Amino acid sequence: MSSISAQDLQRLAGLQGYDLTLEIDAMSRKYGMSPDEIVAVLRTATQSQQPTQQPFEPVASKAVPELPNRPREISMQGLHFDYDPTAGAKDKRAQVDQAIVCPGCGVALGIPSRRPIKIKCPQCLHVATYN
Repeated sequence: MSSISAQDLQRLAGLQGYDLTLEIDAMSRKYGMSPDEIVAVLRTATQSQQPTQQPFEPVASKAVPELPNRPREISMQGLHFDYDPTAGAKDKRAQVDQAIVCPGCGVALGIPSRRPIKIKCPQCLHVATYN
């Protein structure tokens, strides 16, 4: 049983969904391990990197950080859409010409360039309006 390199583990930790499945399959061939063994190693590595739990602190006592008024843009290269079977999804995807990072959770979002625009992140449900 080979040990998985830290670089490969970090790459796996950054993936999700079908991309993660494909990468686990490639790693299983590379390291001669079963996909279940790779998932177990990945879980162990991510659990050991998580910080220990902090004592409970009421939300009301925490200061709310000021979120930016302008979206932080990122490259659309390498991003792809999840499957959406609803009517009009193809038209919505055609309007997307900009990729930004959600200020609440950091997930990549595809948006049209029209302004003003109100965006609700599907990951953390953070709502932002950009002018």
